[in-house]
Amino acid sequence: MVRRRGTYQIKIRDKQLVCFFCQHDEFLHREVYTDLNPLGETVTDQLTLQSFYCTSCGEIRMFQEKNRFDHMLQKHVSIIEYTEVTKE
Repeated sequence: MVRRRGTYQIKIRDKQLVCFFCQHDEFLHREVYTDLNPLGETVTDQLTLQSFYCTSCGEIRMFQEKNRFDHMLQKHVSIIEYTEVTKE
């Protein structure tokens, strides 16, 4: 598991991520790696999930990391955008 330091506002497919329970929009981040073993078969792939922990109520949301093709940039970019929240 890998953790980004800091607090983030998250956009997924250009939509702001908001907590279902408290409507807060600031999250801590962890990247979770899960080995896949469907029905006892050995699979060499690993599932990577982005885990977002609400800083207000503690609700956890998880999303699979995927890419989309950006026609303006002419390259694949992540569907998840991170904006660090700075505290003054």
